[in-house]
Amino acid sequence: MKFISFVPVTLLAIASGFSQYSLAQQPSKDDAMKPIVVTATRHAQTVDDSLASVTVITREDIERSQAVDLQELFTGKMGIDIISNGGRGQPNSLFIRGTNSTHVLVLIDGVKVGSATLGSVSFQHLPISQIDRIEIVRGPRSSLYGSEAIGGVIQIFTRKGKKGFSANESATIGRYRSTQISAGVSTGNDDTTLSMQFGYDKTNGFNAQKGNNPDDDGYLNTSISAAFSHKFNNKISLDTRFLRAEAETEYDSWVPATDYESRDIQQTATAKLKYTPAPEWEITAGLDQGRDESQQIENGLKVNHFNTVRDRVYLQNDITLSDNALFMIGIDRQTDSVSSNIDYAETSRDNTGVFLQHQWLMEKTDILFAVRNDNNEAFGNEATGNIAWGYRLNSTIRFLASYGTAFKAPTFNDLYYPTSGNPNLSPEKSASSEIGISGAPHWGNWNVNYYRTTIDDLINWACAINCNDTDFSNDIWQPSNVDKARIRGLEAGVSTHFQTWRMASSVSLVNPEDVSTGNKLQQRAFRTTRIDIDKDIGKFSAGITIIYQGFRYADTTNSDRLNGYGLINLRANYTISKQWTFRLKLDNLLANNYELKRSYNTAGRSAFATLSYSMQ
Repeated sequence: MKFISFVPVTLLAIASGFSQYSLAQQPSKDDAMKPIVVTATRHAQTVDDSLASVTVITREDIERSQAVDLQELFTGKMGIDIISNGGRGQPNSLFIRGTNSTHVLVLIDGVKVGSATLGSVSFQHLPISQIDRIEIVRGPRSSLYGSEAIGGVIQIFTRKGKKGFSANESATIGRYRSTQISAGVSTGNDDTTLSMQFGYDKTNGFNAQKGNNPDDDGYLNTSISAAFSHKFNNKISLDTRFLRAEAETEYDSWVPATDYESRDIQQTATAKLKYTPAPEWEITAGLDQGRDESQQIENGLKVNHFNTVRDRVYLQNDITLSDNALFMIGIDRQTDSVSSNIDYAETSRDNTGVFLQHQWLMEKTDILFAVRNDNNEAFGNEATGNIAWGYRLNSTIRFLASYGTAFKAPTFNDLYYPTSGNPNLSPEKSASSEIGISGAPHWGNWNVNYYRTTIDDLINWACAINCNDTDFSNDIWQPSNVDKARIRGLEAGVSTHFQTWRMASSVSLVNPEDVSTGNKLQQRAFRTTRIDIDKDIGKFSAGITIIYQGFRYADTTNSDRLNGYGLINLRANYTISKQWTFRLKLDNLLANNYELKRSYNTAGRSAFATLSYSMQ
């Protein structure tokens, strides 16, 4: 596949977007409401002012899409590729810009989540009903957050309280005997807000793995979230959040005749205190905890359990030096602890990070500079940095360029797993550069970005002791820093909202290579296109999503190729009254039979109906 062949496809998609939506229409009232993001720089700024590649998914976007889980919501989004081992609740792998699934940092309300043993995040268990908005930052951010942020950062914000009293309820039924129910309340005044949200998600599912124990692999998830905030005076405020999701998943594994089940818990808790001693100085102090617990069950008997607890305390200072200069300096300390029936050589490690960032925001030119040093008791010091430049050609067009380094710390499995762990491993390290151009005319937004990432010291597990081609029972596999990857990519998107129409389209093209072999990295689709179009007609609205993903390789040797696929999803919405809404959607309209991972099934044509209530 020639990388240069990506360019005509991208330009064609952009031209298509312009030809359909640049016809002068009156701008929407929403055009004045630019989304505010905090993940790219750890403080609030508009998307248009950000020097990072950012996508924001709001609660309104989630409800309009009628997505039942994060995999459906993320599929086809710019720079993102997500696959699963079967249906709902089955393990997910999410790739940002072609990097590994362990190269994405995931935060929930600022709390780092994921397994410290596997190094992955259980996206399949994060309840979509509890989410207020999602910020996706594509590109390295270790200079602010430390380990994992090689490909990017995904931050999920749970629902929060607001002024006045409000309540919401929603019930969804659909194929595979699926049921989703959520309910919540919120109350508050000018100084204090409180909210609580409950969720229930159950499906009988379908057989996850082809030719393996052909039964339905069901899924159950119950969740709760709560938020409390209080403003003591004009200088001091407190914000607290809590989320807990408990899941039970039936799945297929090695032995077809065995019934496998996993019981998992995802939990986050955070408290953040803000103090403003002077108009130009804000101090933020906080503590939080993330938990990832997994229990494996075979034929009703508990087999293995792996539990991660991440405790963090941090202090951040934001100082306004002048009208166009903002300086930030902070420190955080994180302790990762694991408990398991497996006897790890070490069960905890501490990491202390010191970071600073300086931004110059001028009339035409914006510059950002950030550095961080992490001191980890497992591997010592790791320094990372990021520099970004933006230049406004005019009131609507801006050029962007950035360069950043990042790292991924070895997991507890990599370092300490009995007989296999390698305590001498170094962190995986990356360097990324990006150039782009974006526009924000009166009718919407558009962008084109090219990026290049190299990753050194990739950790690879290979047979090291007692390796036998015929008898694998005594083989011992161990990890080492041996691999190197080079990833090049091109992204383009256009979106608009005028009168009664909404449209968004994007193209993501990625060329991920193993430098040592010249082969493509496995499991990534090389081409992805997504188009969303919605039309409002009085109390009725209708929409369509078209997704195309090109082929991918299922193995490292590139001998097993998974064909590309296309999806057409339809949706409709009817506003019964000010409080009541009825929604209907049809996924995979053409009933395409496709695979995201070799030998695992995907959902067929599926219909879902939702009745929701909202009192503001």
